[in-house]
Amino acid sequence: MDLSTASQWAEVIGLVTILGAAIYSWFQINELKKSREGVASLSLAELFQDTEFSHGCILIFRQPDDLKSIEEMEAFHGSDWPKVFTVLTTWESIGVLMHEGHLDWQIVHKLYSGSIIRSWEKTEKIIYTIREATGIESAFEWVQWIAERMIEFNEQYNNEPAQFAYKDWRPTLRKAP
Repeated sequence: MDLSTASQWAEVIGLVTILGAAIYSWFQINELKKSREGVASLSLAELFQDTEFSHGCILIFRQPDDLKSIEEMEAFHGSDWPKVFTVLTTWESIGVLMHEGHLDWQIVHKLYSGSIIRSWEKTEKIIYTIREATGIESAFEWVQWIAERMIEFNEQYNNEPAQFAYKDWRPTLRKAP
């Protein structure tokens, strides 16, 4: 084999190596994305296991519908007020992360749509009052955004409860190693 042929083969081998590395990298990036989505989903599921957060949700759900200001809300909840605020800021964070594509819509919807919508219904007047009083139109903007998207989604699609929608679902059996 002369030098010219050897150099051509070296170029072909180099090109195949680069192409192989690119394909391998693509698979690795996809696996990393799946892993990140899995971690984010587990992180979301853990929220309801946090007693402070769960208690905050219950407090919001049980508060009267006629509260109109943050002061009334704070007075009503008393020393539990920080738990309520934590729930609202959590929905705010989830809204931003959803919008930016860091969380899977289906997972967030299945886990939290009812809680997010109910929280918005219970605090909507209060949030509008906060915006009016402070002149900050963006106060709790992502709470409103995600609640409205959840409501729209539920109206557009038949959102049957899991116990009915998946009544025929069975787990996939794994093969023994």
